[in-house]
Amino acid sequence: MTNEISVNGRCFTRRITGVERYAHEISMRMKPNPRIIVPDKALGQVSGHLWEQVILPMKIQKNEILWSPANAGPWTISNQVITIHDASVFDHPEWFRPAFAAWTRLSWKILAKRVKLIITVSNFSRDRLKVNLKISDEKICVIPNGVGKPFEAQTQNSINAVREKYRIGKPYFLFVGTHEPRKNLGILVQAWKQAQINDHLLIITGTKGIVFAEAISKPEESDNIKWLGYISDTDLPALYAGASAAIVPSLYEGFGLTALEAMACGAPVIASSTTAFPETVGNAALFFDPHNANELTKAVKNLMENKSLANTLRERGLQRAKIFTWDESARKISRILSRVS
Repeated sequence: MTNEISVNGRCFTRRITGVERYAHEISMRMKPNPRIIVPDKALGQVSGHLWEQVILPMKIQKNEILWSPANAGPWTISNQVITIHDASVFDHPEWFRPAFAAWTRLSWKILAKRVKLIITVSNFSRDRLKVNLKISDEKICVIPNGVGKPFEAQTQNSINAVREKYRIGKPYFLFVGTHEPRKNLGILVQAWKQAQINDHLLIITGTKGIVFAEAISKPEESDNIKWLGYISDTDLPALYAGASAAIVPSLYEGFGLTALEAMACGAPVIASSTTAFPETVGNAALFFDPHNANELTKAVKNLMENKSLANTLRERGLQRAKIFTWDESARKISRILSRVS
C-alpha cells in the first residue's frame, strides 16, 4: 500500500542554509506532493523542540508516514523516516553548545530505535552513524544531496552586478558557510595571511549559528579580508561564479554542499581532504590537509599561478555537479517513503 507523505516542516521557518535547503528542495519535488506541516511562527530551540514533540504528533494522520528532513523528529511517531546529515555531535561534541549536543545525542538514540529508516547523505556519514547509533545496514540508507537552480553557470553581467553591489574591486577567493568550529575559519585566515596576496581579496560570507561554540573573531580589514555576512540565493550563484576559487576548509562535513554549489556555478574548488569531501567532489577539487595552513597557502598560490589547473578544475567541477540533482534525490526519497512499512 502506498503511504501518504507528511513532512516535518519545523526547519521551514528558519533562514536557508545547508540543511534547510535540502528540506526545501526535496519537499517541492516529491511525488506524490507531500503535506508539509509548518509551525505558525519561527521558533527558538526550546519552543521548536516542544512543537516537534507535542504539537506535530497531533497533526499526523493515521495513513501518513512522516519525513523529518532536518536532523530531528518526534519520538512518539514510529511511522517516520528521518534524515540525519552527519554524526558530528557524537564525533566532535566540543564544537557545539553542551546542552544542544547532549539533547541531540539522546534524541537520535531514541529515534534510531523507533523510526522505520534513517536516510543520510554520504557513505562517510552512514559509517559514522552506524558506529555511534549502533544500527544495522538495513536501518540506514544513503541518498546524496543535489544541486540545481539557481546554482548554475552565470553571465558576466550577473557577476559584474554582484561585484558592484558588494563593492568587490579585486579578484577574490570565496568562503561560504555558517561560522562554526568545524568550518575551520582560523586555518583559512592564517593561510590567507601567510600567502600575502595583495591583488586578491578573501571574501568570507555567512553568520554564526546559535547552537555552535565560538568559531573565530574577525581579523582586520587590512588583511585583504572582506566579511559580507549572509548572502541570499539572489546573489550567491554569481558570487560563486566570479570567484578565482571557492575554498571549503572544513574539518568535518557530512556531504559538503557548498563545494557542490560552487562547482555547479563554475568556480574552481579548493577543498579539505577529509570526511565526505573526496566522495562528493571526486577529482574536481584541489585538496589540502585542513589542519595544515601551509598546505592551504600553497594551494591558493598554485591556483593563482596555474591558469591551466584552474580551468581544468572548473570544467571537472561543472561535469561532476551534473551527477548530483535534487530531482534524483527527491525521486529516491519519495520511493522510499511510499514503500516503507
